[in-house]
Amino acid sequence: MSNSDDPKTESQAKIIPLRPSSKTKLDTNTVKLLKIADEIDHVILRHVEAGDVDLKELAGLLSHRLGALVKHLENKEALVDVCVDVLKKQAAVDE
Repeated sequence: MSNSDDPKTESQAKIIPLRPSSKTKLDTNTVKLLKIADEIDHVILRHVEAGDVDLKELAGLLSHRLGALVKHLENKEALVDVCVDVLKKQAAVDE
């Protein structure tokens, strides 16, 4: 994968931390999910900071992986709606 896009875009990439307030008591499942999120963030940021991945291609790859997961779930339509809402909020995309 190449850096065909503006290199400034890649160097400015950041991942918004997924952390509840310190007063929130976390259940076991949430702790596991936060650990997974940290691991995913680490892999993504390592490649973004190294400049060896195009952000558009990476976004496409992550979308493909999410689609593969959603394919195996019941009530896909509701989950897709939630994912779209979260994606728009994280990306600061207005409707």
